[in-house]
Amino acid sequence: MTSTDRPTSRRDDSDRADGADRGADRPHPREMFIRLLFDTVRQDPFPSGTQLDLIEESIPAHMVPEYVELLIDKSREGCFPSTDVLRRIQRMSAGPGPASRC
Repeated sequence: MTSTDRPTSRRDDSDRADGADRGADRPHPREMFIRLLFDTVRQDPFPSGTQLDLIEESIPAHMVPEYVELLIDKSREGCFPSTDVLRRIQRMSAGPGPASRC
């Protein structure tokens, strides 16, 4: 497909840059980013620590339970769960409290 074959979309008021009238059906960009990473982690038998770090640096509070569940599912996939993933589960499920250790 060449650039001349691509359909063009007309920008209307619902696509305004300020987000006005954007509608509740379109997720926040940060949530879209987290969901992209969730999908990658879900498919990868050995998730990247860097990707998990990106999730943890960006994740909104309402998505933490889903993330913990994803990590628990990852830990159940093999005979020997990753210590890194187990620590992430522990840290993310602890809620507010003492500062996390590296």
